[in-house]
Amino acid sequence: MPVRLLHRLLNFISYEIFPGTGYMKTHTTYLHIPGLLNINELDDIANLSERAVYEKGKLTASDAAQNVKNNLQLSNGDQVYISIQHIILQSLNRNTLFRNAILPKQIYPFLISKYTQGMNYGYHVDSPVMGDMLRTDIAMTIFLNRPNEYEGGELELQTALGPAKFKLNAGDAICYPCSYVHRVNEVTEGCRHVAVTWIQSLVKTLEQRDILFGLSQVTESLYATKTANEELSLLQQQYSNLLRMWAN
Repeated sequence: MPVRLLHRLLNFISYEIFPGTGYMKTHTTYLHIPGLLNINELDDIANLSERAVYEKGKLTASDAAQNVKNNLQLSNGDQVYISIQHIILQSLNRNTLFRNAILPKQIYPFLISKYTQGMNYGYHVDSPVMGDMLRTDIAMTIFLNRPNEYEGGELELQTALGPAKFKLNAGDAICYPCSYVHRVNEVTEGCRHVAVTWIQSLVKTLEQRDILFGLSQVTESLYATKTANEELSLLQQQYSNLLRMWAN
């Protein structure tokens, strides 16, 4: 690999994303996707949920999670549930950041949840396999209402660097490894509305996905600047070979 490209790649993989490109800063523990759902989609979901039937969330919890889960969940037999699923899946299909960073193979049906005053979800670890033998590599939470509409309710991850808390803007999503112990803090006022799912990636390990994501971002930057055609071809070749090697 030419030295010039190697230096550029190493600088990029430190996740100081090229200024002015609009690319995301990311983190080896989690991925923040701003504006996954636009304002029209959020309004549609809010209007649909007003006439939806929500039931106790414990009904879908497994093992020890049943003892710490206290929320409300949209019934998956409701037509509203199907409509909301469709809206969210459309947003994922058009989101390049999600595709390049997560490399989704299978996506578990979303759980649409509400937390009203006094509700929380205590510390737990997600099941390693769900549904039709879907391996849970990555968890995703999409925030469906504004953070000023409720008090508390932060998603809290226990990471190697200490606790990380998330209470994002409406329409934003956070993705994180399913291996982390996590909780939803108690909502003390208002209502927290979220969509949650679990994803099996084409590439199992976080470290390999990080490398591929860095390479894909460098490739997009080179495309945007219309430079380094020879280097770009080499980079595309290496990306393709690694993805082919690691995909399962």
